[in-house]
Amino acid sequence: MPPQSTHEDLLHAIDQASLALANSQYLNILLDDQGSNSNSDSNTDSDLNSLYTSDEEDLAFASPSPMSPMSPMSPMSHLLGLSSDISSHSDQSDDSDDAAVCYDRLQHTIAALCDEVERAHVFHKPNEPPPQAPQLHMLVHHEEHRPHLFCQKLCINPEIFDNILNQISSHPIFRNQSNNPQLPVSIQLAIFLNCAGHYSNAISLEDVTQWAGVSVGSVVNCTNHVMVALLEEHNQFIFFPEDNSEDAELAQHFAET
Repeated sequence: MPPQSTHEDLLHAIDQASLALANSQYLNILLDDQGSNSNSDSNTDSDLNSLYTSDEEDLAFASPSPMSPMSPMSPMSHLLGLSSDISSHSDQSDDSDDAAVCYDRLQHTIAALCDEVERAHVFHKPNEPPPQAPQLHMLVHHEEHRPHLFCQKLCINPEIFDNILNQISSHPIFRNQSNNPQLPVSIQLAIFLNCAGHYSNAISLEDVTQWAGVSVGSVVNCTNHVMVALLEEHNQFIFFPEDNSEDAELAQHFAET
């Protein structure tokens, strides 16, 4: 059975946290309902007890005249009792509102974290990185002693390589404001020529990374940088020759032969 990926583990942990939050919110609502019911019952019992007590006291200390009515309760006492009930209910509602706000914030945080995990791409890091044997340093030897091997690898002569290098080295694409400097322009040009001079099964990103000793992202970045610099020089070096010119005659002769 294949091991579960880190991406699935994170999503499972987020689901468990959301379920735990929902259970906690449900229990909090039940406790609030039970507390409100118990408070209402206790308030009702206390009101009845106070009413019975006041009636007994009025009967005990009233005058013996049978026609004398009982003294009614003061309206202010009713207002005070009502205000105390309203204040206690408002305190409970404020506490429940604060709890609801906290639960909403936690729920939004969990949802945002879930979206971030779903959009992220978690790559597996192997315990033992693959070995690399860069061969870029061999181009210097081939350029001086074996130009045919240099041309076989980069598909151009060393002299043309130097001319292109001098032409594109000043392009701003090879300069950045990052703390991580780019690779030298000569290495970026060599990586680009190695990719552009081969196709199909003869080349791949993994093959170039093994040959150059860089990462896959560096190969892509170097290729894009050199392409941008070369396209800036397109109109200067690539154009149709004029009629009856030496270049047109050479092109015609090449096409005919």
